[in-house]
Amino acid sequence: MAHDRTKGADAMMDELLEEMIDPEPSRQDVARRRRFWATGSILVLAGVGVTSLTTSALFTDQDSLSGAITTGTVVLTADGAQFELPLEGLAPGGSVFAPLTVNNEGSLALRYAVSMAAATTTPSAGTAGTGDLRTQLRARVFPGPACTLAATDDAESLGDTANLVDGDFGLPPGPDPAAIVGDPATGAQPDDRTLDAVVRSETLCLRVDMSSDADDTYQNTAAELTFQLDSEQTVNN
Repeated sequence: MAHDRTKGADAMMDELLEEMIDPEPSRQDVARRRRFWATGSILVLAGVGVTSLTTSALFTDQDSLSGAITTGTVVLTADGAQFELPLEGLAPGGSVFAPLTVNNEGSLALRYAVSMAAATTTPSAGTAGTGDLRTQLRARVFPGPACTLAATDDAESLGDTANLVDGDFGLPPGPDPAAIVGDPATGAQPDDRTLDAVVRSETLCLRVDMSSDADDTYQNTAAELTFQLDSEQTVNN
């Protein structure tokens, strides 16, 4: 029994010494420690969240380059088509001719149309006749460089003023040019002429005839014919 009492006293002394060295935390210390660990957990979670956001961001880069853009050109020129109709140059039933060379001097393929207008003019000498020469004329446009009576007599014309008026003779009335070959309206039209990068030039023949039924009132009369060429790009049009 004495031995058991001694053993029990020793155990109580050990417990007392342990409490003195490492006392049991109070309830406040336990709560504070729990708050600390909770805060630590929140910080860790927040750190994980920041890390997640950082690693899931998109890596980007940017570069640029530049280049010049130059627009093409549509340049149409015409050579020739200038002639007079003096008394000694044209008689009833007669014809006059003028070659017309059309050039594409731009960088784009083009299409063009030919229109014409006519006005009366005063003869350079003598007493002018009373007739309006325009009513006795017929204008036609033919393809090809040959511009003679023989070359055009049996050839099919590209345009004819007879299609614009009643009868074979008479030029379109009005000051504005009337289309005789193709149509100057925007876009591809029937009978428009084209000049591209390969075929950049062509020669047309303008022929003007005077009616054989013209009487003396048309002696010493004159008219001025104006041929207008309207061109436009063919690409995307």
